[in-house]
Amino acid sequence: MTGLLLVDDQQLVRAGLLRIFDAAPDLRVVGECADGDEVPAAVARLRPDVVLMDVRMKRVDGVRATRLLRRGDAPPPVLVLTMFDEPEVVAAALAAGAAGIVLKDAPGEEIVQAVRAVAGGRGWLDPSVTPQVLEDYRAHHRPAAPPALAALSVREREVLSLIGTGATNAEIAARLHIAEGTVKTHVGGVFAKLGLRDRPAAVVFALRHGIAS
Repeated sequence: MTGLLLVDDQQLVRAGLLRIFDAAPDLRVVGECADGDEVPAAVARLRPDVVLMDVRMKRVDGVRATRLLRRGDAPPPVLVLTMFDEPEVVAAALAAGAAGIVLKDAPGEEIVQAVRAVAGGRGWLDPSVTPQVLEDYRAHHRPAAPPALAALSVREREVLSLIGTGATNAEIAARLHIAEGTVKTHVGGVFAKLGLRDRPAAVVFALRHGIAS
């Protein structure tokens, strides 16, 4: 059973999420917080497996709360709830250490899938926010290429560049005119050489270092 801590300053939103998770037999809400400053004590007391965190709150926003939580000992993964028109907040949340991003108006089954993904040690990045995150990084970041990039082959760098745009393996295969199985091999090589855990981490890396096409 996966224990969830809901963090949102709107009681109606928390009630809606409760209804969603009540229908999932493997998920259980163990607690609720009405603001980000309540999170550290709640996590210490309730030991949730996942924190579902809103970004817009009155006293301590979700980005700051995520950053503070990630500094602790063995913190649970944070899945951030956001709106479609908040690209700068999405980028900040990822930089703060969020394991995933899901839209507030996403279907209930998608929110459940996102929780299960981050609870299982994977990442989750709603594909609809990727172009906006990319635009924000291009507008505000001029990073130098990190030394680790030298370990990538030309093809691996092309694959990483396309991952940064939110492209799926099938889309990358079509773009590069190679087999999807070959793309999977290159993706694995990129993860291994750059020390990346999952696809959202690769997206963040590509955006942060100006590699995305």
